[in-house]
Amino acid sequence: MDSTVKLDGVESWNEHRLADYFEEEGLGSYRELIVHHRINGKIAAQLTDMDLKDMGIDIVGDRCRFRHILASLKRVARSSQRNKVIWSSNERLFFDGCEKFFSTCFFICPADPSTYKLTNHHLKIKTVDPVRVGPFRLCCCAKYSVNNIDLTQVKDVDMEGIPAPFIQQCFCCADGKEVLEVTTEQEVFDIVLKAGEGDTVSNLIMTQVEECQMMDRGM
Repeated sequence: MDSTVKLDGVESWNEHRLADYFEEEGLGSYRELIVHHRINGKIAAQLTDMDLKDMGIDIVGDRCRFRHILASLKRVARSSQRNKVIWSSNERLFFDGCEKFFSTCFFICPADPSTYKLTNHHLKIKTVDPVRVGPFRLCCCAKYSVNNIDLTQVKDVDMEGIPAPFIQQCFCCADGKEVLEVTTEQEVFDIVLKAGEGDTVSNLIMTQVEECQMMDRGM
């Protein structure tokens, strides 16, 4: 079995589950040591060679085996941290339910919105370009594009508010939309959200951008 699969969810393991894993890897004689020092999955990824010595693991060969296993734990922890979802949402397509009703041909052609996902290091935007017949969106033949934006390449995030049409505001109490323009070194990407969400999402993105750029500079 792939070691990455075996280590799935390792950060949530308690000391007993971690000791089970080391036993599976031929280091069962250190079970009580791992439990005694309360080494869980999250802590294990931070252990150094000096920590192993302090724990009393004096046999050089066993310490090397521990380091090999710990290196796998650290890779899994880094991957998990990079891919952790901070925020996700769908494109705000319609101002209100009435517009959705008519634009989807009375719900016969369900809407397929673009999707957004923010992780610690990337902003993933799946853009849907639907085929239309007049004002109606067809539920088939849409074109898709996926952009995995490296947050270190993001230069700015601007926001524009779009109010609902006056008639829809008066008769349907329709909410407006907010469009975030995410500017990178090469392109500009739009994120369309419900009114009131833009400022929060903009701050989330820029916070992650700053953290990623600081890490990239080694600060």
